[in-house]
Amino acid sequence: MTLFYILATLAILQGVISLIAGIRAAGHIRRSRPQSAWRPRVVVFCPCKGTDAEFQKNIRSILDQEYPNLRVVFVVESVRDPAWDALKTLGATVLVAGEAAERGQKVHNLLYAVEYAAGDADVFAFCDADARFPKDWVSSLIAPLDDDAVAVATGYRWYVPKPGRLASLVRSMWNASVVTVLGAHTRNFAWGGSMALRRDVFDRIRVRDAWAGAVSDDYAVTHAARAARMQIVFVPACLVPSYGDCTWGEVLEFTTRQIVITRVYEPRMWRMAMLTGTTFNIAFWWAAFLAWSDPGAAAILGALYALAGIKSWTRRKAVATVLPESALSNYR
Repeated sequence: MTLFYILATLAILQGVISLIAGIRAAGHIRRSRPQSAWRPRVVVFCPCKGTDAEFQKNIRSILDQEYPNLRVVFVVESVRDPAWDALKTLGATVLVAGEAAERGQKVHNLLYAVEYAAGDADVFAFCDADARFPKDWVSSLIAPLDDDAVAVATGYRWYVPKPGRLASLVRSMWNASVVTVLGAHTRNFAWGGSMALRRDVFDRIRVRDAWAGAVSDDYAVTHAARAARMQIVFVPACLVPSYGDCTWGEVLEFTTRQIVITRVYEPRMWRMAMLTGTTFNIAFWWAAFLAWSDPGAAAILGALYALAGIKSWTRRKAVATVLPESALSNYR
């Protein structure tokens, strides 16, 4: 029992620390609205692979941005990709990058697009085709780049759970826990589905070199920005919803891929997540097992659940200030 109470104490302590950090992050989400009159020439690069039921709505949200001096360029691996025909039907500009040989396909597509379609753009913005972007996404995303100390402005994804589908709900909850890791601090990371860099910064921090042989586009950009000692700014207004259903197999594939990529690119973060997650799970389920006969264990179980629940409620209230009502789960 001594081991149980030691683990329980550690789990409660990390729960309190996590809750405090979550409250601070939620405050950033509610209050941070960067503004700038700066209106540089922007090119948006969007790599695509395949289509789904939400594809046309997502693509249209990118094409319909309310921003002057904007070009949008999509890039696929092959004309055989179903996205090619769908994009052409929408009148979009589409490049064909060919099959990747020395790097991940997404990274290869982005490098190809940057080399052949950058034009006279002052800012490079990057996004994913599985997200729905508000009309002011570009103007919100580029606002922090007016500061010379900032290398990357980034948003993040918010998976919208499909009603009645448990797998979709689990994916949404698992992904949502990362949102409050971002905030007003120096530990932010870039997310490739909603990020932007000034063109001169892209060259200065040598993103092309960072992408050489890379599988993850955003972790490579994160490392390049940190190596140059420049800031990565999280823009809450660029938290973008991703609609659509998924299977349990797709949930497992998604979560495994994220964990493996994190282990490769951010081993310290992976070890910390492994340690805190393991401590919480052992303490929580051990307390649940003992709760029927031990009032102390029942109190510990309640405390752990309450700390996690309060943080989740705080997060949901915060993201409700930036996401459309349709993106918020009713499974409170």
